[in-house]
Amino acid sequence: MTPRAMVDTLQRLGIEMRVSGDSLVLSPPGKTPPDLLAEAKRLKPELLALLRSETANENGTALLSMSEIIALVAAIAAADPIAAPDRVREAACRMRRAGHCRAEIAATLLPAVPLATIAMAARLALEDGWTDAEAERAP
Repeated sequence: MTPRAMVDTLQRLGIEMRVSGDSLVLSPPGKTPPDLLAEAKRLKPELLALLRSETANENGTALLSMSEIIALVAAIAAADPIAAPDRVREAACRMRRAGHCRAEIAATLLPAVPLATIAMAARLALEDGWTDAEAERAP
């Protein structure tokens, strides 16, 4: 069952599903059939993303258009390795404020990070580790 079909099925049964923090709340409690409750638990991440995006859209914000997302990805891919993490952070913030879920943001933005940026981050982490280890041995 798709997340949208799950929400529609529950609505037809008179059961409301809403997000509370990182939890799904079904009202009235105890009315959900066991098979649908199990399916809701299985689909929880997708249901949370769907309900959050619907809530964001109802509140006047809209998910970014494909052209806006492509522009964000292009800015990351074109950035200097040193600037790329900042571009990723800015793009992630913009997508999150627009109502995109974390999984969608990661799947969209991380593939755009240049290999040179990943290599640079790994090298800096190694150098920091070596420096920390040397400092611990110092008298």
